[in-house]
Amino acid sequence: MKIILAIFRFFLWLRYKVEIKWTEILKHDWPILLLPNHVALVDPQILIAFLYKYLKVSPVASEKFYNKPILKQLMNSVWTVPIWDFEVWADPEKVREVFWNIVNWLKEWKNILIYPSWQIYRQWFESIIGKQSVYNIAKLMPENTKVIWIRDTWLWGSMWSMAWDNWKTWFWILALKSLFYIFVNFIFFVPKRNVTLELEDITDQINLYKNMSLWEFNKYLESFYNKNWEEKITYIKHYFFYNDVKSKKEPELITWSLKELNNIKSHDLSKIDEEVKNKIIEKISDIKEIDKNNIKENSKLIVDLYFDSLDLSEIKSYVQTNFEWASNPPINDLKTVWDLFIMAVWQSDNVEELKECNWQNNESSWDLVERI
Repeated sequence: MKIILAIFRFFLWLRYKVEIKWTEILKHDWPILLLPNHVALVDPQILIAFLYKYLKVSPVASEKFYNKPILKQLMNSVWTVPIWDFEVWADPEKVREVFWNIVNWLKEWKNILIYPSWQIYRQWFESIIGKQSVYNIAKLMPENTKVIWIRDTWLWGSMWSMAWDNWKTWFWILALKSLFYIFVNFIFFVPKRNVTLELEDITDQINLYKNMSLWEFNKYLESFYNKNWEEKITYIKHYFFYNDVKSKKEPELITWSLKELNNIKSHDLSKIDEEVKNKIIEKISDIKEIDKNNIKENSKLIVDLYFDSLDLSEIKSYVQTNFEWASNPPINDLKTVWDLFIMAVWQSDNVEELKECNWQNNESSWDLVERI
């Protein structure tokens, strides 16, 4: 394993000049929970390869990537903990199982790396909003767990980031391109991208904020990741003999960025039964434990109501199982309460093949974890 990671680290070194600050805090006789920001798809590769010199880490990864050929074997070699792909489904039994695995691994003194945002950057700053995973893990983790923040910088603009092409390029195409760039630059002449990994021990702060609200907890995390404010987009050329990014521009609109989430369209709801609307609003009220009078038809699910991936999966499941004519739009299309109304009466613009619903109860994702 050491040899494989050493070879992989060498290939990463050809492109990335990595500086790790304050590695001394990684020394600990008890389990460590590492919480990095997620700028690009390449940052977990950098983290695992370069941190392995100091400690063994088990990353938590989406099944979307874990189940890919070759990647699965590589991830298993670094003790990856797979977790559901929320864009497809979030089965409650899988949620229970994954949280138990993470907590039990910490109890066994294993080090866990998990991304609080559960997605790569959609803009130049970290946005966690209503994500609950780390908040709930913090409540359940052993008392002797050390919590370390990791902030990586200078990857916004990498071809592995959304700032390159809004993630339109397939993962393996990016991997093949990376190998091509290495060899076309005669291996040792690949233009370097500087990457900084800053580490900070926040154990005491996490133990304090985990007793506060989810909003306060996530805002605290964001305050560290965004401490330096705007991370300037940086395009680094891929050839020592030619500047291929001279005229490169950032995508006008990035999927699931705050700009895109706030870019909503209105609908004609006059023909939708009030009972349908009321049932959906009541369910939202139940999931988020908020007064239904504070839920408006144009309320944004993520930005205004603080939905996370589990909440989106639960409300989508509820609509599919409780309304006979419900459509099956991609979960990414559910941005507002309006969209749920439209989904309930099969008027969504974009639908997928309807999959069997396994949500057997009406537990909110919060209640689900609280009972683990």
